[in-house]
Parts: sequence; structure tokens; C-alpha cells
Amino acid sequence: MANGTGRAHWGSRLGFVLAAAGSAVGLGNIWKFPYITGEYGGGAFVLFYLLCILVVGLPLMYAELIIGRRGGKDPLGALRALTAHAGPGAKALSVFTGILSVAGGFLILSFYSVVAGWAIHFLLVSFGVFPLGEGGAGAAFGALVGDPKLSSLWHTVFMLLSIVVVARGVHDGIERACSILMPALVGILVLLLVYVGMRGGLAEAVTFLFRPNFHALKPEGMLEALGHAFFTLSLGMGAMITYGSYLSRDSTVVRDGVAVAVLDTVIALLAGLVIFSVVFAAGKEPGQGPGLVFVTLPDLFASMPGGTFVGAAFFFLLIFAAWSSAISLLEVVVTFSIDEFGLTRHKAAWVFGAVIWGLGLASAFRGSVLDFLDNLTTRYMLPIGGIAIAIAAGWLVKKEDREAGFRDLGASGPLFAAIWTVIIRFVSPVAVGLVVLQKIGVLKFGG
Repeated sequence: MANGTGRAHWGSRLGFVLAAAGSAVGLGNIWKFPYITGEYGGGAFVLFYLLCILVVGLPLMYAELIIGRRGGKDPLGALRALTAHAGPGAKALSVFTGILSVAGGFLILSFYSVVAGWAIHFLLVSFGVFPLGEGGAGAAFGALVGDPKLSSLWHTVFMLLSIVVVARGVHDGIERACSILMPALVGILVLLLVYVGMRGGLAEAVTFLFRPNFHALKPEGMLEALGHAFFTLSLGMGAMITYGSYLSRDSTVVRDGVAVAVLDTVIALLAGLVIFSVVFAAGKEPGQGPGLVFVTLPDLFASMPGGTFVGAAFFFLLIFAAWSSAISLLEVVVTFSIDEFGLTRHKAAWVFGAVIWGLGLASAFRGSVLDFLDNLTTRYMLPIGGIAIAIAAGWLVKKEDREAGFRDLGASGPLFAAIWTVIIRFVSPVAVGLVVLQKIGVLKFGG
């Protein structure tokens, strides 16, 4: 489908919500958010996190959607179009911001695909294609990470899955895929929650995640909540600008943005209930990261009645979450190449998908490369990109374009505009700046 300018657009409001939620829901929702929720105060952390979403996350999301909708192009093209009236310094900042956004998505996908490939491997482990052996999941995971050729194989499979979807376009590819992946993801979570709930551990998981403990919500935990509110909505990497450029002229997405944030949070909390029900029922300590999903959980699944089904369902869940995010990351790069270089979608998807695949091989062969790219993007590129987006949207974009953007979003009232402008000009840059300072170790807190 195409709008009046010939640019493709979303086929429905629900299609946009599911695609944007698919971009937001990723591996961090499953292996990080539940743990930091329990670690930093449970219900108290959730309340503060939701406040961060409301005050920082959603205003930045709306900023990216306004830029994409009004600019009607990729992140670089949209920012360049909306700051064409400004001076040389502002134009240079816009170019820097646009390129940084696209580069961030490019680099993240290169190593994200490798990690997602591990989930494909462990899906087959669940079915017994690759037996765990005497060493259990820990040995199996170590063998996988230590076998670059095997990691490269699954990285290749995952990149092919992502390229095929993006090559088919916005409506027939991305929207259709996310309309299947997101309901399937939620359905799997509900089924798993029912199953693990019957086996015990659910009450302890609920307590771990939701019991408010305001004494545990220290400054470090507040910054974790702030950082996750930023990263979980796919901000700073051009995804929402790109998806915003596909919004039709009659789209009103203020409520849709809230729906995306709510869906993202609900999925993360449901995943936490499933994971920690299994962990607590087995008398284990909760953890986070790859060690949780590729070592602890596979061993626990293997010891459970029906463990094959539970393990397979969980890794399908992990793959679907990673796939929907990867689609948005690749789409940023593909849209950039279409708008800036005039490539066809099919050629752009396969050419740049192949380039990203090639870079990902470095992460598959050397774990140090994966760690370096992870630190580079999450500590520097994405937060700095988020600050630059806030400055561009709040200070550089013309008032007329901002007001038109509010009307496009369905929020043209003066109160909304005034609050959003204050937040995006002053609150968001400072808040994201604090996240950067914590990530690089400048802000430290006692134990």
C-alpha cells in the first residue's frame, strides 16, 4: 500500500501497533527486565519504570514518529528535510544524528543475529537434535559459542529469515509478519504461564516481581529503570523514525504509542513470571542474560515432565521476540539505502543484509568483537543518538512542523504541546545523559 506521495504505509492501525511493539519487544524483555525488576524493588521498580516510560520514553517515541511522519523519509532524509531552514551547525547535527541512528541499527543487527542464532540452536536441542550430553546445557552452550562455524550457520539462518521478510515490503512483509509473530508470542507466553503455574513456583515469582520494596529502589535501580525505558522502545536507532514515515495522513497514534509501551511491559512481566516460576520451583537463584536462557533454563526444562514441549515453546518465544526486533533494525538500513541511494527494496534488503551478515561473522568467530559492538552501541551510540533526536525535535524542527506533527499524532491541544516541548527540550536530554554517564562508569553508587 502507498500514500499520496507514493511511499508505502501501514495497512491498519493494529498493523502499526504490532510492528512497533515487535520492534520494542526483544531479548532484553526476556532475559533482563524481569531480573532487574525483582532485584531493584519489584512493584516499586515497575511503578518507577512506568513513570520513566511516561516522562522519557513516550515523548522520545513521539519525537521520532513526528520526525518520520513529517519528514517522510529515512532517519537521515527526514532530519535533513525538517532542518533545511536551519543554519550550518543545525544541519550538521541533523546529518550526524541520522547517520548515527542508521549505523546503530546496522551494528546491533550484526551481533544480535548471532545471539538469536543461539536460540535456534537450543530450539533444536529441545527436540533432541543436538543432545545436551553429560555436561548439560552449560557444556552445550560453551561448545556452541566455541564453534564459530556452527554459530555462523545459525546466524546465517536468522539473517535469511529477516531479509526475506523485509524484502517483501512494509505491508506484505513487515506488517504481515508482525501480525503473526506478536499474537503467537503472547499466546506462547500464556500457555507457558498456565503450565508452569500448575507446577508451583508461581506465587514466589509473583512476590519476586511485584511486591513493592521501596528500600531496594536505590539510585542505581532508578537509572536501570530509566535506561530500560529508553532502550526497550527501540529509541535512538532510527526504527521509530522509519516506522513513522509509513504512517498515513489520517493516523492518530498517541494512544497507539501507549499501547506499544503497555504491550512491551506486559510481555516482559509475563516472561518473568514464566522464567522465575521455573527457577523457583527448582530451588535455583534468579539470574539474567545468556546464562539464564541458554544454561539454567534448558537444564531445568530437561528435568521437567513435558520438558521437550516447554523448552521448545520457550525458544520459539525467544526466536519470535528476536525476529520481530531484527526486522525493524534491517528495515532502518534498507529504507536508508532506498531513499538515499535509489536502490530497489529487493536489492537493498539482500545487499545490505549480506553486508550485515558478513560483519556478524566477526562476532560469531570472536566473542570479543560481539562484546565490543554491544558496548559501543548500548553505551554510546544509542543514548547519544537519543539525546541528538531530542535536541533536533525540540530545538531545530520548526514550530509549524512540530504543531503539524502533533495534529498527525492526534494530539493538537496546547497543553500536550507545551508539556511535550518542555520534556523533549530539557528533561529527555538530561535523563538520557544520566544513562550515558552510568553506562560509561562516571556515575557510580555504593553497594
